[in-house]
Amino acid sequence: MVEYKINIPYLVFCWQDDAPDNAYYLDRKTGAIKLVNQNLYDLRQLTDEIEKDRERYLYLPKAERKTMIADLHDFAATVGNEHLKNVLAVAFESPHVLSAFKKILEKDESESSRLTGFLEERALSRIEAWLTANSMPKEWEGEAEDEDLEDTGYEYEDFGVHD
Repeated sequence: MVEYKINIPYLVFCWQDDAPDNAYYLDRKTGAIKLVNQNLYDLRQLTDEIEKDRERYLYLPKAERKTMIADLHDFAATVGNEHLKNVLAVAFESPHVLSAFKKILEKDESESSRLTGFLEERALSRIEAWLTANSMPKEWEGEAEDEDLEDTGYEYEDFGVHD
């Protein structure tokens, strides 16, 4: 069995990347994450590599909009400030709900930070389920810094990749 480690902060970033032109593939052999975008210089070489060895590369699915909306509703329900909670309710009318949430919360650093952590925690939970469903070993880069991450059996280090 080949041993490798996956850069989980980068995997979370890729998982949360809603850019329609970006597609990501996890290399089952090395743990590397490959970006496929039509504007990449080596696109043909990269897509040929993925096509030649389909079992080696696992497509990283995009998070569904309805899942993100549900997560934001769950987060909004935890906000204690009633005024802020009412303003966040208006954000659901925006076509860019996440951006609206972030804009509203940028004045409240603690709530903004809490939102980032909340969304990362949800993404990590889904990523763990996805990795397990695809028979991927629990080998992540780094060391556990968060009790919740320690409970998953995955290793984690913050490489500074944030939204």
